[in-house]
Amino acid sequence: MEKLIHGMARLLAVLSAVAIVVMVIAIAVDVFVRNATGASLPGMIEIAETSMVTAVAFGLAWAGVNGEHVAVTLLTDRFNPTWARATNIFIWALVAFYTAWLSYANILNSVQATQAGEIRFGLVQWPMYPMRWILTLGFISLLLVALANLYRCLTHKEPMGFSDELEAVLAEEPMPETTENETPENVEGGRTS
Repeated sequence: MEKLIHGMARLLAVLSAVAIVVMVIAIAVDVFVRNATGASLPGMIEIAETSMVTAVAFGLAWAGVNGEHVAVTLLTDRFNPTWARATNIFIWALVAFYTAWLSYANILNSVQATQAGEIRFGLVQWPMYPMRWILTLGFISLLLVALANLYRCLTHKEPMGFSDELEAVLAEEPMPETTENETPENVEGGRTS
């Protein structure tokens, strides 16, 4: 199941990266045309907005799988393993509940927007309901990550991404300690010769 979630998150991350490139190109073209002609190119702002929603929504699962979400461990670093595990279970259960609620609400909103054929009026008429479905897909993907992490915590494993982060921190080289007999002559670039 985790391989499937990793694969899904990877695919969505690639689509998120593509959306960022599309957004950059759309904004650059719009700026160039606006500077050259004094008017915006119709549809570029709408493409950039759609790309922004796609980039953010499709990046949610990748952040969850890699442990790149915001985490403040000031308090939990002081917990013993039992309390740390209980905290992880509580947090991932809360995230799963919240993302399930967001997913459900967005599904209802997306269905309603699709049925109404919701569009945005600007320089061009732009359909809004596809962005609602993209956002819904992003929340559902984050829900799957939250459920997988909750299951991992319940089975005495760390959440996805946690061990990778820990290994990265442990792999860093320690800073060399200074000794009393170091002088500017035998120190080069911060390291002793």
